[in-house]
Amino acid sequence: MRDVAVVAYCRTAIAKARRGALNQTHGIPMAAHVIKEALHRATLDPEEVEDVVLGCGLPEGATGHNIARNAALFAGCGVKVPGMTINRYCGSGLNAASIVAHRIASGEMQVGVAGGVESISLVQFNLNLNHFVYEPLQQQIPAVWWTMIQTADFVADTFSISRQAQDAYVVESQKRVAEAHRAGKFAEEIVPFETVMSIKDKETGQISEKTVLLKEDEGPRPGTTLEGLSALEPVNDGGTVTAGNASQLSDGAAAVVMMDAELAAKRNLPILGLFRGMQLAAVAPDEMSIAVAPAIKRLMKHQGLSMGEIDLWELHEAFAVTTLYNQAELDTPWDITNVNGGAIALGHPYGMSGIRYLGSSLMELKRRDAHKAVIGVCTAGGMATAVFLER
Repeated sequence: MRDVAVVAYCRTAIAKARRGALNQTHGIPMAAHVIKEALHRATLDPEEVEDVVLGCGLPEGATGHNIARNAALFAGCGVKVPGMTINRYCGSGLNAASIVAHRIASGEMQVGVAGGVESISLVQFNLNLNHFVYEPLQQQIPAVWWTMIQTADFVADTFSISRQAQDAYVVESQKRVAEAHRAGKFAEEIVPFETVMSIKDKETGQISEKTVLLKEDEGPRPGTTLEGLSALEPVNDGGTVTAGNASQLSDGAAAVVMMDAELAAKRNLPILGLFRGMQLAAVAPDEMSIAVAPAIKRLMKHQGLSMGEIDLWELHEAFAVTTLYNQAELDTPWDITNVNGGAIALGHPYGMSGIRYLGSSLMELKRRDAHKAVIGVCTAGGMATAVFLER
């Protein structure tokens, strides 16, 4: 099997769903923008790409019609470059990267693009719910159709993870995001994107349009305090999940360029790191948040890794309870876990997040002159994806 190199990574800034800069941006230009820039950063001709695989949590409407193929066309890859869209909800981006990596590792191709895109603004609030629920399965396992907030509340209650612990974690995560922003870490990843957003006047209700340049993440709240979070009401009666300790609904896209590592080295391309492998795990749908730990344990065993070898851990912040449970179960050191904060502050465009974790982890390894990173992302339905990266 061939080594698989990641030679470029970029993303849009993450915009607030419905209220942010991308609230009326179609998924095609959003995804095409990062594909084009990633190829530029890799100094590759778009026509060299042999496949484009995009992850998308909600692949319909503005992110439907095989958006991977259409985004590749709009990015200028040419009609001979194929594309495929995949969906494993929040794990979609990492799964897209795994598909591209496996094709390269097996020798089927040499150059591919993996990415993720989500327009929650244009899709989630207009979903086709015709025959959405299949009653025989719902009667057997009702939690298949629970909201993710319901699953987070269930995990918090089942494993006695308090509201105070969740809110305290968020304060620290927001601080880490603010520190990373001040250090210019996110600016290294972000490719500015000009678009037209819709603005509604709160007093008159009148809607207008405005051309904007999105160049910074819109979600972070650097002034977050424990007192402020404690004042928020739970989303569900009797629950502990609030708007403050859950990941934000957001829009955005990200892409990586992956290549046969030997070819990349011969061409003296900027290798960010190697994609070493992926593993999956599944649990009961109502326990979605806890699936990260078994996925990572399976990955570690498969790769022959010990905990002490890992220089960086990225544990998905679907909810504060998600990270708290999996960090405790895996006993990852806090000083190397989610070092630049996470999705609670930055936002979580479902299909994009895994690619953001992949690219940002490799960039952070370089900053630290470190070598190994593990990423774990939980997924609706009680699943999780875990990835091992090496530099």
